[in-house]
Amino acid sequence: MDSILLKLLQRESAVSPVQLIQNLLRDPSCALDDRIEALNSLCSVLESDAKGCHQHDQILPACEEVINTICIPSLKAVNTSRVGKTKDSSQPQRLHAACELLIRCLGLSGSQSADLIESVALLIDVSLRTYCEEQRLGYDSDHKDVLDVKTAVEVMNYLLKHASTLSTHHGFETQLFPRVLDTLEHSRFYTEGTASRVVGILLPKFLSNADRYQERISAIWELLLRLKTGGHDAVEKAFLLLCGLADHFFGGACSFDVTSQGEFWALLQVGLLTGTNAVTRKRAMYLLKRAIDTISRCDRTITCTDAATGLLFWWSPAHAAQLMPVWQDYILIIETLEENQVHVVKPVLPRMKTLITAMATVLPDPGCLLLHPSWLYTVYRKAFTHDNKNIHRWALLDILQLDLAASPHIITMGFTQFILGPVMSKLLQDTSLYNRLEGEKLGSCPVIGQAILPFLTKCLDMLGSAEKVQFMQDTITALSREPCGAVPLLYVTQALASVPPVPAWGDATLAQIRQVVMTHVMTNNITLRGAIQCHFAQAICNMADVEKVSLQQLASTLACLEREDGCMVRGTGLWEQVSRWLTEHGDHLLDLSTTQTGDPAPGTHLSRFVQAGVQAAIQVSPEEASGSDLPGRSEAHSIAMLLLLAVDGQMKGFQGNPQTALHSDSTTGVLSLESLLSPVVQVLNSARTHPYLPPAKADRCLHILSCLMQEHGTSEMARGCCASTTQQLSQVLQSCLEETLAFLVQKLTAEITKMADIGRVNMYTQLLKQFSTFYPGGNHATNLVLGSLQTLVERSISTLESQDSQQVSVVQSQLCCLAAMRSLSCVCEIVQTGPAAYRRLGEALVGAGRVLRLQDGFGKPADADSEHVSREDWGRVVCLYVESQWTVVDFLLWLPGDRACHALGSPAELLTRAMDNTEVATGMAAIQLMRTMERLIPLVHESGESLCVAAMDCAWKLVQDFYRDTDHFWPVMYSFVGITFHPALMAAPATSAVFLRQQQYAGELFAMGERIRGVTNILLRHCCGYWAGGCSSDVQTAAAEPSTALAVRISSATAHMDMILEAATFGPHFKRNLRTELDTIAYVKQLGNKCSVNEAYKGDERDDKQVRACIVNFLVSISRHQEQWTPFIELLFTRLVEKDQEMTKKVHRYHLNAYPHRYKNRVWQVVLVILPYISETLAARYVDHLFNTLAAENQISVRYMVEWCLLLLLHRYPSLQSHLWDGLRHDSDKRIGIMASQMEITAHLGLLLEDKLEQEAFFDKAFPAVMPWALVPHFAVRVFALSALQWMWRYCQEQGFTSLMERHSLLRPCLDAKENITASKVWKKMTENWYIYNFRPRQDYSVETIFHSLPYLSGITDAEWISPNLFLQLPPAIWQDDESKPLPLWNPREDLRKCVYSLWKIKGPGIWNSQDDSKQEESQSDPPAEGNVQKKIITWRHTLEEPHLNMADMHIKVVRKGHLVVVASLIDKPTNLGGLCRTCEIFGVSTLVLGSMKYVEDKTFQQLSVSSQGWVNIQEVRPGELPEYVEEMRRQGYFLIGVEQTADSRNLTEFTFPDKSLLLLGNEKEGIPVELIHQLDVCVEIPQQGICRSLNVHVSGALLIWEYTRQQVIKD
Repeated sequence: MDSILLKLLQRESAVSPVQLIQNLLRDPSCALDDRIEALNSLCSVLESDAKGCHQHDQILPACEEVINTICIPSLKAVNTSRVGKTKDSSQPQRLHAACELLIRCLGLSGSQSADLIESVALLIDVSLRTYCEEQRLGYDSDHKDVLDVKTAVEVMNYLLKHASTLSTHHGFETQLFPRVLDTLEHSRFYTEGTASRVVGILLPKFLSNADRYQERISAIWELLLRLKTGGHDAVEKAFLLLCGLADHFFGGACSFDVTSQGEFWALLQVGLLTGTNAVTRKRAMYLLKRAIDTISRCDRTITCTDAATGLLFWWSPAHAAQLMPVWQDYILIIETLEENQVHVVKPVLPRMKTLITAMATVLPDPGCLLLHPSWLYTVYRKAFTHDNKNIHRWALLDILQLDLAASPHIITMGFTQFILGPVMSKLLQDTSLYNRLEGEKLGSCPVIGQAILPFLTKCLDMLGSAEKVQFMQDTITALSREPCGAVPLLYVTQALASVPPVPAWGDATLAQIRQVVMTHVMTNNITLRGAIQCHFAQAICNMADVEKVSLQQLASTLACLEREDGCMVRGTGLWEQVSRWLTEHGDHLLDLSTTQTGDPAPGTHLSRFVQAGVQAAIQVSPEEASGSDLPGRSEAHSIAMLLLLAVDGQMKGFQGNPQTALHSDSTTGVLSLESLLSPVVQVLNSARTHPYLPPAKADRCLHILSCLMQEHGTSEMARGCCASTTQQLSQVLQSCLEETLAFLVQKLTAEITKMADIGRVNMYTQLLKQFSTFYPGGNHATNLVLGSLQTLVERSISTLESQDSQQVSVVQSQLCCLAAMRSLSCVCEIVQTGPAAYRRLGEALVGAGRVLRLQDGFGKPADADSEHVSREDWGRVVCLYVESQWTVVDFLLWLPGDRACHALGSPAELLTRAMDNTEVATGMAAIQLMRTMERLIPLVHESGESLCVAAMDCAWKLVQDFYRDTDHFWPVMYSFVGITFHPALMAAPATSAVFLRQQQYAGELFAMGERIRGVTNILLRHCCGYWAGGCSSDVQTAAAEPSTALAVRISSATAHMDMILEAATFGPHFKRNLRTELDTIAYVKQLGNKCSVNEAYKGDERDDKQVRACIVNFLVSISRHQEQWTPFIELLFTRLVEKDQEMTKKVHRYHLNAYPHRYKNRVWQVVLVILPYISETLAARYVDHLFNTLAAENQISVRYMVEWCLLLLLHRYPSLQSHLWDGLRHDSDKRIGIMASQMEITAHLGLLLEDKLEQEAFFDKAFPAVMPWALVPHFAVRVFALSALQWMWRYCQEQGFTSLMERHSLLRPCLDAKENITASKVWKKMTENWYIYNFRPRQDYSVETIFHSLPYLSGITDAEWISPNLFLQLPPAIWQDDESKPLPLWNPREDLRKCVYSLWKIKGPGIWNSQDDSKQEESQSDPPAEGNVQKKIITWRHTLEEPHLNMADMHIKVVRKGHLVVVASLIDKPTNLGGLCRTCEIFGVSTLVLGSMKYVEDKTFQQLSVSSQGWVNIQEVRPGELPEYVEEMRRQGYFLIGVEQTADSRNLTEFTFPDKSLLLLGNEKEGIPVELIHQLDVCVEIPQQGICRSLNVHVSGALLIWEYTRQQVIKD
């Protein structure tokens, strides 16, 4: 309500303002907001009449009543931050109105306001206390009797702002200041603007009190120290506080100087690394720049220490010339790392040399470093958080390549903590650091991996003995603490295995290594897992402290390095290294068992431990003795491995006298298996007859025997490791073999009665398999095993026959059946896959067919619930029974003839039952069912096509079920391929359901092969083996006549042409992380025997290159029957050419190593392979197409192979050479590429001819054909022509074709003209090109050249290279007689192997494009450490204007210097408006006027404005409102300026802008309307020198805005 109206109302009604106030307070009909507005107006009237008013006694009660009934309740009702409240847009206005009313009432109270102010201050105090308590407890509540925190802050702001106008001085400042700091400390930084309000508004007012300045600034500093140790929010508030009060901390008049506080510099380092908030990092950089600037202006020495890092910062005027460049470079680097563009960051990185030098420089005068190392660590840690991985790699390499010898003091300055903290985390977590860079060969160690070992070595060299031990222990702690990728862990452990030996690791460290191996090696690749474990084992040998490592922990750790991963395998170099180390140091290791056994047993320390370990491994606890569960295997595994390691190592020492070792025992200090295992032998020899022997003890002894045989191994490498150990183990086994076998047979046939015995069944049958493998034949032990197996078969069949299928089954009888069936399946496996000596057991197994009872099933017994058998447990029993049952079926089907098949039923019934059983089978049961289904396919395919299709579908469902089961997926995949593409089904007609299903699943496998390595290999190895005639399981084809079998295979291959074409061009697209893993595997492979995993695991059947290699082997194998395969070859050639055409039409141009390039390269490689089979008729049909292919945009490797194909065809079929001469006819319209290729073909073809007369005639025709092309204007064609002529001329000279050279003597001047360009780089590259001067098309025709040499020399990525050795490893085996093949495997010439990759770059259509070597080298060179660089940073004085440095409320608009208003209402294109908005923000325009605010929401506008609209004050003035708007601005003192070319317009270079200027921009097409021009004070135009009439409106506006800024804003 206007105060003038109030005075009129008062005069008319003769009522005083006080009375009006009282009436208003008692009027319930008036709304609260209206009442507050009216009261404010009434109080303003009272303030204006205060001097003449005599109603003070009435004013005080009225004011008190207003405060208590209106102000305080209104303020309590305002809620701006409570959770769960709906924010009201009117609340901010009500808050400010209530605060104004409160201040007016307090002012009117005069000297009586003390009590009122005290009550308000008390309310604020209670409100802030309540808020802080809530923040400590972590909840929000809705208190009705206190103020909202923002309301309390705002009321306090009003009190402080008007404190000087109040009639009396009040002490509420002293009361509220501590509460304000408490509020700042506990406020939530992100959800509220409380912190920014406190820092930006309240604290400066509190610090304006000079009397309490020092006390309060010190309290603020104490708050900063508390915030420094808090979390991210606390740190961000600390920097908000420092920036908001920067003038108080850095001002010259301020006696409190934060630059002399070590905590301040430590806080800066924390702020520079804050990764969650870029604003905090900007604040930290601003404070750093301002601090350095402030210190450099002061003539004083500063020394700042920090409790954690020591002397953190120092400054001396005497050394300012040395310190200032260091800090300038530091600030430049730290700011530049905020940029995302690598081209901005990279030029600044060499300046790190300045910081590194400063870190290594000790000034003798003050005796301290120019730069503390922690500042350098800050830069590196900041680089680790950059968006670009190249910056990460640079930072790590810079650290790993530090010259530690030049800075020995940094070891004591937190260097090891920095290395084992952020650096180790980066090394272990970021797999991308180990990506193979361009130029690095496949199988090479990445740069980061190479640098780790030298760096760790340098670190150890700098440390003392105790520090080395601690460093190596902390390294393993870091590995166990950080989540590791397999690739980083490989390179780190490799370095640990190779550093100089340091006795540092004890039992605790070995436990951490076990944790890393079991939890952090997260990869399914056995090569990587095995290599990591191999490195760990080698590192243990180097780093174990024999005085701190116990034999128990060592045994557990070695057992943890699983042999399945190819690490601790007997016979490898690693096994020998560990066994040798154990022999040398075993007697010095701790033996924890000596404290429990009393007096030590005689013998060496190691022998005592092994003996005690064997005793402990067979001891059973009372719980085990009374229970029925099978004991664990881990303890037996550990002691078996340690036993063999120790014995092998010791036997190596007795190689000169092996009999001494064989007859030694532990009493003599020599390890003997016979004496050490004597307790085991005694138990097993009495196990069958001892009535009181606990079953668990016998089981433990059997575990030890099983683990010994498993660790001993049966391969030639294992058996050749140490013959003495093998002989000892054989003697030990024979000493208890008979009783052990009898015990096993007795258990399996009579004593399996409980569910807990299921594990024993598996262990007993596994032992029988191990015995049969360990004794393959020819001795008494083999006969013992054979006899026991014979007895086991007979008793098992008898047990199964005795079961009455009609009787209600019970658990005990079902388990007996399971044991019997499992025993039969064990013997079947031994006979089928074991040594030949056990084949005689086949006769005994024939009778197993009558006891299988496949139709009865294996249901849950009636008494299973009473026996507490769960559904899951019985499910496992059923799967084990089904697996055993179908193993026997598979064996009976494998037997020759049909002696046992009649008892099984028809093959169709068997196949149907097998498919039905897959519904309940899991794991190995499903795999066994699929193997049986594969064996049944050839028996049912002729009469049951639908059944075969059903089997294929069933097998595919199992593949999908086991997709994520890494243990069973690959056996399931092999069986699926065997079923679906069985040789009996491969000859199915193209219209049959079987063939259609094969096509479908082949496509599925190729798609799956893109995601999973090795899937497609299985398919192609199988199919190519069949097509080449090398598949022994092809029953149908093998039974037919050879010609018929060949015809069937040819028909099958022709029908599956799509599969062959897909395989010929197969090459999956790997993601970056998988490609890194594959590169790392290649690196491990090239280590050879240095990494024992390569000794134990020789092949890699999942290499996707095998797919194409299988196809090549198959295509080469058909040379034996070339005539019969001719139709197939013609179709294949035609389809390959079509594939190339399709890719050319799809992608006209492509880059080197892009997918189209690799695809076309694979196509033409296969064409080269089948080229010897191409008939002249087929060649004549496609020769023109081949020449046309040369005219397309192809990369150099494709061009070379097409030229090679043409050369071989033209040489074999001379009648086709006319196409070459036709192509060489001079035609200026011909493309450059095809002409260059045809001249290369001409030069090569002449050399291929054997007959001299034919050669002379050819060159006689070639010289005049090529000569015109040497005179054409095009440089590239001319160079190729000259090269071809030079080459042919030189050859004619060597061959003595004198008459020919005389006939073409005119060529000599043309060849002499070549001398004019001899010195050029182009000619040099031309003459060095391998293809022109080293390649011989006919002699070099080999698999090696096609798939390895040519791709390498053509610049194709090494992922496409295929080594000839790979072809030797794959079926069919065709390379034994290499000389008879039309395509040899190896290149007989060495010339190409000596050549290096080089390309000659020619610009022009039809010619390959490659990066020039010199430019590439130049681009890869490091930028200089000095010189100018891009710096998109502004100085700290200008950053003071950035609001986010001082305030957290990002919606506060920037307060601009100058008074420029830009009016763009006439512009209607969002692109111009967006760019103009960005220009206005950059140059600080106070207001931007748009015709509509809808433009701000336009995506095009936002793309150009890049968020600048958030920082510019934007107003909306529609075009029709412009006349009134500009007149209003004129009344406000603005000078109206139009950007337009008029008759009276002023030149911009001569115009001076007033401070208050309004700039009116015209429409893009029509400019400024005439009526608006008449309202302007002046029009300004931009002088032009060109022909175009005008500039873009955004550009014009930017030029004038800059000119105004230059004149008015930055003129000082």
